[in-house]
Amino acid sequence: MKLYRCAQYANRRSSSRFAACWLLFLLMPMLALAQEKQPGAGQTALPLNAPNTQPEHTAILDRVVAVVDGTAILASDVDEEMRFAVLQPQNEPAADNTPQRALDRLIDRALIDRQRVLQPGLSDISRKDVDRSIENLRATIPACANFNCKTDTGWQAFLAAHGFTPQEVRDRVRERLAILKFMDLRFGAAVRVSNADVRKYYDQVLTPQLEHGHAAIPDFPTVAPRIREVLRQQRITAMVEQWLKNLHGEGEVRILDAAYGSVDSENGSQTTGGQGSGQ
Repeated sequence: MKLYRCAQYANRRSSSRFAACWLLFLLMPMLALAQEKQPGAGQTALPLNAPNTQPEHTAILDRVVAVVDGTAILASDVDEEMRFAVLQPQNEPAADNTPQRALDRLIDRALIDRQRVLQPGLSDISRKDVDRSIENLRATIPACANFNCKTDTGWQAFLAAHGFTPQEVRDRVRERLAILKFMDLRFGAAVRVSNADVRKYYDQVLTPQLEHGHAAIPDFPTVAPRIREVLRQQRITAMVEQWLKNLHGEGEVRILDAAYGSVDSENGSQTTGGQGSGQ
């Protein structure tokens, strides 16, 4: 509780004080141990020339790399985000799966989650929804091509190869579905796709693409519902991106580690308000 209050106090003033609180939290067990080992009555202090049995290098287990409205994002969170990128339905080149982009996604997710808690129950996801989404992922994840994930044996091999447990995947999928549902409910009602928009997309986008690829062109009534949904999702995405930019401007997003972005030299942090992060 003392660390929580200290962190709250520090976040309102400077990132350096937040880092000091975090460092104090890490050092408290060592300080307590040192107090217990102070020589008292009947105890003999170690000689000054006693050999040093402590390791020369202390490993840093974790560190805060960013703060979003007082919520810390750790380096281990970024590592996890990069590890789970393989579950994306779209194939992302390995070169694009960088710590910076992973942190961008975590920052956006933290901003979205702060809005979701204001409307509890709005994005509840059923077990059936999760099962259906996992089945779809097993059929579409590009990384599954080498494992035949449609079979249970292939799926288990895929999970083992990437160090996932089935529950980790379920939790990840549930979170993703909850965010998508929240976005759809928040912005979907405001999106209108006219019949003229659908026809224009069919004539000016879909048909030329299929002709260029020498593919068969389906009848308009057959693909019209799918085109309507594509246009609807495109417009929702545009609204979400603008909304996230506004959230960045309203909240405080600070990057504390130069490895994840530019850090202000004056106070050791960067406020990225007003600049959206890529999803």
